[in-house]
Amino acid sequence: MEPSAPADAIYLQARAAWPGVELPREDFLAHLAARTAASGGAPVPHAEDLFLACACARGVTAALAHFERVYLPAARQALVRRGIARDVVDEALQRLRERLFLRRPDGPPRLAEYDGRGPLEAWVRTVALRLAMTELRERAARPVEALLPTLLPAEDPSFAALKHRHHADIEASIAAALASLEPRQRTILRLHLVENVGVEDIGRVHGVSRATMTRWLKDARDTLAERTHAELRRRLNVEDPELHSLARSLLSGLDLSVRHLLR
Repeated sequence: MEPSAPADAIYLQARAAWPGVELPREDFLAHLAARTAASGGAPVPHAEDLFLACACARGVTAALAHFERVYLPAARQALVRRGIARDVVDEALQRLRERLFLRRPDGPPRLAEYDGRGPLEAWVRTVALRLAMTELRERAARPVEALLPTLLPAEDPSFAALKHRHHADIEASIAAALASLEPRQRTILRLHLVENVGVEDIGRVHGVSRATMTRWLKDARDTLAERTHAELRRRLNVEDPELHSLARSLLSGLDLSVRHLLR
């Protein structure tokens, strides 16, 4: 892109690079001007990438679809080439969506900070690598045993007795069930239960409707409950009625357990 190109020409060329992405001219040119000013007035060499980032930061569905198609596979490939385990890669890419697309309390999504100085693909790869390294450090720092002491509520006397009797097995069952979820399921549970992000906003990150995200969230919670129950059955040598009683008491406090584990 020539630095002297008129603003309209920059807009038209950038828009042409991303078919189907509708971003008003005024919105893009205001974003372009802001990023140019933040860089001391130097021209933006990757205006097409800046256009897509601007549209994604505004939640334009077609732009998010292009991002998923073009940039996430490239980021995944870069992490895999570094020998990072695939489950860590999956988790890092879920965190990447959350980091780049969710609005912050004090401002727009972080993707709005991309300034068009370098290729968006390289910028995304760098963020993904940092998140993968963070995930690896956090995994090393939080063995399951460190999560056990205050995992489950004990206000209910009957539950406190059950917890005392099956302490380690209950907590290990929840931890195992949570670890068995798909990265997307863990991500939406973390966003909803820990970060208190609304269903509609989580849906926007994933490019789906509120109804679809509500269904995904219910499926994630149901799956977690079912797998916790199954893991208890595997670990405990108790009669079925007692297991069902334990499971009912356990699952009544499951949301609090999930909040603790996902933090």
